[in-house]
Amino acid sequence: MSRIAEALGVALDDRGLLPLETARRVVASTSVYERDGNPTGDMLWAALLSLEDGAELAREGARLEWRFPYLRGWDNEDAVRRYGAEALPWLEAMLTHVGTFGSIPAEPFYFVGTHLLAIGPEAVAAILRARRSGGSDPDGLDMLTLWLKRHGKSAWVALGELASRGDSEAKRALDALAKRSPTSVRRQLGKELAKRVLDPAGANVKGAPSLTSAPILAVLDAAAASEIHARMPWPALVAEAPHFEFHALRVVVARAKKGDDWGVLVEVVQGDEIDHDEEVRWPATIQHYTYGTQVETGGAYLFDARPIPRTLVSEPVDDATCARLDLRPGQSITQGIADWNSVLTLRRTLATTPELLFPPAAKVVRALGLRSPEVLLDVCALEHVDGTRYGAGDRQRLPSASPSWRSIAEVIVARDPSRFDPGTPNTDWRSMLRFGTPSV
Repeated sequence: MSRIAEALGVALDDRGLLPLETARRVVASTSVYERDGNPTGDMLWAALLSLEDGAELAREGARLEWRFPYLRGWDNEDAVRRYGAEALPWLEAMLTHVGTFGSIPAEPFYFVGTHLLAIGPEAVAAILRARRSGGSDPDGLDMLTLWLKRHGKSAWVALGELASRGDSEAKRALDALAKRSPTSVRRQLGKELAKRVLDPAGANVKGAPSLTSAPILAVLDAAAASEIHARMPWPALVAEAPHFEFHALRVVVARAKKGDDWGVLVEVVQGDEIDHDEEVRWPATIQHYTYGTQVETGGAYLFDARPIPRTLVSEPVDDATCARLDLRPGQSITQGIADWNSVLTLRRTLATTPELLFPPAAKVVRALGLRSPEVLLDVCALEHVDGTRYGAGDRQRLPSASPSWRSIAEVIVARDPSRFDPGTPNTDWRSMLRFGTPSV
């Protein structure tokens, strides 16, 4: 703000903002927000933040054509920090204008989502109609789930009260959430509000409904049928792009010790180049995919991941080791390996010291956001499916068509690891080799 004030030849006022008259003059001088316009995007944004109140922001912000639909900062919440909930009318106008907004900073209007998530109970109606690009929630609840997690009890009560007043979207969302985590949703709403919203006729005489497999599989199926966008919704064993050589898959399943909150974490060791000497554009990584009641579906490449330890490639993998451990040098799942030593190093590590890549489940389960998580499963061998969007052959199925994934849902519901059925495991990298000449 100081830099902008200096460029305008003024001093910041007692608010620490541009003087009101200056801000209004800058805003009135244009009808377009663009990075290199006149005024520049930075200057215009500073002026918008220096207006008198949220009502003036809404009026002027809605008047502008947002030709450059980006703001600086990955988690920009400046307007909410400045105006609080008074920024909501501006955001509602932006929702009407943009429809769907980006889900990562590199996408247009991403800041609409970050601002909406920053506002508490007052934003409930706007959150219900907010849609991000690439969402893979079966009920379109991506934003709502993140908002409820951020604001907690007060947000849940606002959602319940809105549903109790007859709002169909609020009721639909609560019904969907209650199927995924019945007792947890009722606890969040409170006994009286939960009865009023979820069981107004008193038909549920035997108490709260219990968790079933169907809503769990619905979340997984929606992910496996979704298109890759800002987040990768579902892990595929065979990638159609180079540099994403598959090595191993791990599934960690957990449930909160109290209530019905549940989560599934899939870790995939992938890649053909460990970043050991210099920056690598597509580095090998342990990619995370999350599913459940307290997390966002899928995972963003590298953002939701653990790095491969660089120390693993300190020693080349010799021919004797390749033969002893059956590491299959020269054979790959994807064509065009960038660094064979990285690939063989990962194969060797999985064969000898897998704990270097897969630490104890108790450590990684924290990614599922569960309160007091109880680890129910930690498995690497199962009958995985690649989904209907990117799968091929027998793997072109949804999780609900896999005995392994159906049983995982049953494990969650019953809290019983013995329900797990590995099916016909297909997660060994050797079974998927497609390129190269077999060793003699």
